[in-house]
Amino acid sequence: MRFGGFDFRPALWPTVATLLLLPLLTGLGIWQLERASWKQGLVDMHEGQGRLSPVSFEAASGGGDVQYRRVFARGHYDMEHQLLLDNRTFNGHAGYHVLTPLKLGDSGKVVLVNRGWVPVGSSRAVLPEIPGTWGEVLVDATIKLPPKKFFRLGEMDEPNTGWPKVVQQLRLDSLGQTLGVTLEPLILLLDKEDEFGFIRDWKPVYGVTPDKHKAYAVQWFTLAVVLLIIYVGVNSKRISKHG
Repeated sequence: MRFGGFDFRPALWPTVATLLLLPLLTGLGIWQLERASWKQGLVDMHEGQGRLSPVSFEAASGGGDVQYRRVFARGHYDMEHQLLLDNRTFNGHAGYHVLTPLKLGDSGKVVLVNRGWVPVGSSRAVLPEIPGTWGEVLVDATIKLPPKKFFRLGEMDEPNTGWPKVVQQLRLDSLGQTLGVTLEPLILLLDKEDEFGFIRDWKPVYGVTPDKHKAYAVQWFTLAVVLLIIYVGVNSKRISKHG
């Protein structure tokens, strides 16, 4: 095959390699664009929910998309039965997230409130003091749905018999059994202004940002173009004017 001043004669193995690698590279680029679109959807959802006025917990939990929805709830904290979610970090320091059951008025419903981060302290054998309030509270919070999948490494929870209890995962069914109640299927992230909380930095964890996914897509597509250029160059020879 001739084009311009070159004779293109594709060899077998370069052609096979290109046919295998080219769909892979373009497929990875498309996958990164799809991930970018999905992540952007999460960002838009979080920002959109944050602009809505808070509603009562009962109204929000009645149905619909509740992830990152701002709510308020009235009830009493169960200060005698608190949980410490292990392996939480803040500015590079190890610690726990304090999970306190909130009994919602006379409804009988109980929801876990994440009151924020506390440091481990000098020893893991001595758990931190968890102050709070015994009176009725009006909680301003953001709804966070727990993860659906968990990676289990060894024992899920530490076998401590006292309170607070250290737990490793946000498995609400298991935590409900530990507390002896049926928990609502979500978590409340306590508002930063609430006086009965600890260190709270509730930025959504997206992992790779949408812009980075797009940058990765450009890299994969660029590699695909480079592969084609190399393939054509390796299999092309300039036609001699005297040939």
